[in-house]
Amino acid sequence: MIALGGALTAFVFNAIYAKGWIDMEVYREGGAAVLRRTSVYDLVVGENWMKFTYSPFAAMLFTPLALVGMEIAVALWVLISILALEAVIWILVGRTAVKHRSRRATHTLLVVVAILPLYPVTLTLWNGQIGIILLLVIVVDLTHGKEKWRGIGTGIAAGIKLTPLIFIPYLLVTRRFRATLMAGLGFLGTVILGFLLLPADSRDYWGGAFFDTQRVVAEQGANFFNQSLRGVLMLIPGSWPTVPLWLALCAVVGTGGLLVAAWTAKKADELAGITACAIVGLLVSPVSWPHHWVWCIPLLVLWAQRAQRVDATLEKVGVGFLWFIFLLPGYITLATLLIYPSHAGMWLTLLMGSYPLSGLLTLLALAIYFGRSDWRQRRRGSGDG
Repeated sequence: MIALGGALTAFVFNAIYAKGWIDMEVYREGGAAVLRRTSVYDLVVGENWMKFTYSPFAAMLFTPLALVGMEIAVALWVLISILALEAVIWILVGRTAVKHRSRRATHTLLVVVAILPLYPVTLTLWNGQIGIILLLVIVVDLTHGKEKWRGIGTGIAAGIKLTPLIFIPYLLVTRRFRATLMAGLGFLGTVILGFLLLPADSRDYWGGAFFDTQRVVAEQGANFFNQSLRGVLMLIPGSWPTVPLWLALCAVVGTGGLLVAAWTAKKADELAGITACAIVGLLVSPVSWPHHWVWCIPLLVLWAQRAQRVDATLEKVGVGFLWFIFLLPGYITLATLLIYPSHAGMWLTLLMGSYPLSGLLTLLALAIYFGRSDWRQRRRGSGDG
């Protein structure tokens, strides 16, 4: 009912006002360019002059959107996205002792209601982004897929949007070599299919367009909403070597973060491990918009489950605080830039910087927690000896 209600609301709002869903418009135009056999990467869409930044394989997948009107496309996309959100939360709720189907459904509904207002989720739905759908694909592939095919869905997801590529080194570090191979083959298959069906666009994209961050964000990454390490560094005033520092941070956070993610998967479970891995990807990516941070969904649910299990008041407060971080700063920043742009300043950098700061603190907390756990085990083992 929530999904249907959201789809109907989106349909009516777009039919009356034709506002929002700017990424959906780009997806549709990319699919239309494929059908017209014109260049996908020469597109300039809408009043914001947006460009198609996904792979040729993604453009081919978006062709059905070009066959229907914008209102229908918006309604279908919102419906599918909310259903994907509900499916992800159903899987997450199923980790705990909630085994009775009706009780699990009730818990899922309550969590969906709590998650929907979060800025990354709302922005994903409002822009018509694909993030929640890819989140579901990766979660199902790496936690519920058949062992012999595990990884291929993640590889295909990376062939649509490059950010899931972070899961390939994660699978390698966790010594799941077959899954690593399947992910690589899935990704390679999307590239080959693109060259077979859209050779000119594939040459443009893989020849350098995929690496051109100015197609995504202007002013060399300086944007209040770019919530990656690079985005935050670009907003810090002063003339200093931003790129070398960013690359150094990526090396440290990327390597250390993947090791922490692998450690988390071993000590906790796969869902926790891939969530930590996703956070690493968000931090080291050149551009991480707030809607990319939909991985706050499993982060919040997993932490809430742990806080409930250990019945720790401090951790319950921490979950609530993290929920507010992903609720308020985005809306406050958006309102400031739209209504009082002259008031934008360093305080907005600090406010939105709470996303990457939360990611870094999560990885650090996991490293400390599992490090202390291993130290206690070794100490008990030496005492027994």
